[in-house]
Amino acid sequence: MVDGTQHLLVRSHVARDLLQNAALFKTDKLVVWEYVSNGLEYVDPVVNPVVRVELDSRSKRITVQDNGRGMDWAGLENFFLMHGENVDRKLGRPGRGRFGTGKSAAFGIADVLRVTSVRNGRCSKVELRRKDIEAHNGEGPIPVNVLERDKPVSEPNGTVVEIESIHLQALDQPAIIRYIERQIARWPRNVTVIVNGQVCSVQEPAACREYIFKPTGSLLQRLGDVQLVVKVSKTPLDEEQRGIAVYSKGVLHETTLGGNENREMSQYIFGLLDVPALDDDRSPIPAFDLSRSMRLNPNNELVQSIHAFIGQKVDEVRRELVEEEKKRRRSEEARTLARRADEIARVINQDFQEFLERVARIRSLGHGVPERTGQQARSGSDQRDLVIGGDLPAQVIASTGGLGASGEGGNRGGTPRSINPEVAPGDANSEVRGRPAGGRGNRFGVSTGGFRVEFQRMGPEERRAHCLTDSRVIYVNLDHPQIVAAREGNNINDPGFLRLVTEVAFTEYAIALAHELASRGEFIDFTDPAVHIRETLNRVARRGAALYS
Repeated sequence: MVDGTQHLLVRSHVARDLLQNAALFKTDKLVVWEYVSNGLEYVDPVVNPVVRVELDSRSKRITVQDNGRGMDWAGLENFFLMHGENVDRKLGRPGRGRFGTGKSAAFGIADVLRVTSVRNGRCSKVELRRKDIEAHNGEGPIPVNVLERDKPVSEPNGTVVEIESIHLQALDQPAIIRYIERQIARWPRNVTVIVNGQVCSVQEPAACREYIFKPTGSLLQRLGDVQLVVKVSKTPLDEEQRGIAVYSKGVLHETTLGGNENREMSQYIFGLLDVPALDDDRSPIPAFDLSRSMRLNPNNELVQSIHAFIGQKVDEVRRELVEEEKKRRRSEEARTLARRADEIARVINQDFQEFLERVARIRSLGHGVPERTGQQARSGSDQRDLVIGGDLPAQVIASTGGLGASGEGGNRGGTPRSINPEVAPGDANSEVRGRPAGGRGNRFGVSTGGFRVEFQRMGPEERRAHCLTDSRVIYVNLDHPQIVAAREGNNINDPGFLRLVTEVAFTEYAIALAHELASRGEFIDFTDPAVHIRETLNRVARRGAALYS
């Protein structure tokens, strides 16, 4: 007989809970945005939010200061309550806070969180350190070090968040700014965010056309009377700019192409969809989770409907663009430019391969391991091996894939063959598109996939050239005023025109290579990128001297 006075209780190890939630904030941009968004959202009436962010890579420190409504002592107690209910949402005001885990964000990348807040003339300052969290035995709450409490001040309302002892090698200011700009694109009020003196501005890519889609039938019942806006950019978009931004009541939750990622011409597509029903969804399988992945839960029925709607309409637009691109490639001018692009790319990739081999030699000597050539440094399949799908020129060599696997029967066979066409590299005029069959990296952290050059009309207001870092495609803008001026009489064989576009492509390659190294923290001194670009330009100019004749 069980004694009714005995109870089995659910308990939580607070320290472990906090650090596990902190681990969800894996990057500096996620951490910064967590505290920036608090400053933008929680403000007094008629106040236009202003948030200032200071990034200090040398001191391993981030400071986020806002003019929000601040927190009194009760507000600070709620701030440090794990999984606490958001006060604004409780009062019926929509917003971001759902899981009450934001206070742990700093410990995803750092060891110290200090919060100073002023509310109605009273200032409080508190501090929490990782060592104190790790030393906690899990029983009861974790003490927060109180530096000041309700100190009378004449300062206006607001909060300062200081994050110190950051473990990252460097803070990625450009990525943080781009992430903030994407997040505030549809913020429901006039906001200002300044990062190291640079004002974050919402700059939507220039679109050459726009489509409006509305759901019908069962999708209309699930999604409501919403409007999907699909736009086509004049220029190829970086990976973080592509896709349909999915909002709910002005809060961004995901950016997706609905299954069209990495498909031909998808790099030109962006847009938005606001689904208020997402914020109100109470399904047993939730649409959101606390992972901060900026991905909706694909197992949720409403999310499945959103993805189906976006995927179908994006694919319609994408197929239209593919047909137009096929027609363009068939023209004589396009074929001539493609040949020039191949010549430029050949010089660039010869330099790039030598660069990889030089890096391999230096790194192997530094680590006391045998020297490896660039070919040996590759991982995965040979970079010449392609599979169908992607944006690399390819040709079909077998309509139904390679040989199948053999086995002993009874489900003990090898991996079945692919039923997709088998492809090999093609020239720039190829209508078929592929992607690398294996990985694109090596053990030294430098991706080994080669560069490709394409000529595109991107508009006179766009840059001379643009390199997509994820696919390593260098696009040269034929509409740029300088390039137009060099093309006398609309003659693409004009020597001045050919020399200029070659120089433009070489310059973009040098910048792209330096950018990749900088993103991995390879540069120490602030002058290193400029030196690297100058050396790269000198190398490719010597190697490609024949293209200037």
